[in-house]
Amino acid sequence: MEKIQNLTQAVTPSYTYMFKFEEKFIHLKTREFMLNYWTSGFYLCGIYVLLIFSLQSYMQNRPKYNLRKVLVVWNTCLAVFSIIGASRTLPELLYVLRNFGVYHSVCVQRN
Repeated sequence: MEKIQNLTQAVTPSYTYMFKFEEKFIHLKTREFMLNYWTSGFYLCGIYVLLIFSLQSYMQNRPKYNLRKVLVVWNTCLAVFSIIGASRTLPELLYVLRNFGVYHSVCVQRN
């Protein structure tokens, strides 16, 4: 555990501001997981595409569902998620742009 603790500090991102849950997040475990299972995303995307086209052909000659309320809830949740994501990434982007410029924000990798 001590080895993980030391390595975690080495790969912790250097954000200008970190929330409490981000400070406790163990980046090394996530990095190891992603290195071990990165190919799974391709399989899941393939299954997703097959599922979409299969369900599309299955529903072609069936009556429509009235999903307006469900879609309103879905789009509201998606909008809230997007606002939260923007509120987390926008201050960091503005800080980097203001202090280091566009080149640094695109071409320079930060840990």
